[in-house]
Amino acid sequence: MSQAIGWLTAAQKTALVKIAKAYAWKTRYGHEDLIQEALTRVLEGKRAWPRGLPAVVFLRGVMRSIASDWGPEDRDDSVDVDDIGYVNHSATAKIDAGKMLALFNDDPVAQKIFIAMLEGSRGEELRKLSGLSAKDYETKRTKMRRRLEKMMS
Repeated sequence: MSQAIGWLTAAQKTALVKIAKAYAWKTRYGHEDLIQEALTRVLEGKRAWPRGLPAVVFLRGVMRSIASDWGPEDRDDSVDVDDIGYVNHSATAKIDAGKMLALFNDDPVAQKIFIAMLEGSRGEELRKLSGLSAKDYETKRTKMRRRLEKMMS
C-alpha cells in the first residue's frame, strides 16, 4: 500500500487536493489534515484498499467518510438564511455557502443548480431542474466546479 501511495502521479495528487478541499470546507479541519488522515488510516490498515480500485477513487471515498465523521465544528441552528434554503446547518457553513452562491451572481442558471444542490438534489434531477441539455448541463457544472475550486484555493 505504501508503494501505491508513493507512486501517485502529480495529476493524481492534484486531484486528491481538489477532492480534499471539496470535503474539508464542511469541517473544522483543513484539506491537508483530511489527506493526511486518509493516508494514515490506509497505511495503518484501518481502511482496506480493494484490489484493482484506482488510488484516487479509493482515497476519495476514505476522505468523504472522514469528512462526514468530522462534521462541522459548532452547530448554531439559530442563524437563518432562508433565501438559500438552509435549515440546520452551522453558521460558518451558511456564510461559506452564501459566498459560494455569490460566485454565480452573473449566472442565474448556475445559482439555481447550486441552490438545488444545497437542498439535496442530485444527478438527473439537477439537470432537469436547470432546463439544460445534457451537454450544456455538463458544461455549466464544469464552469461551476472551476469557480468553486478557484475560491477554495
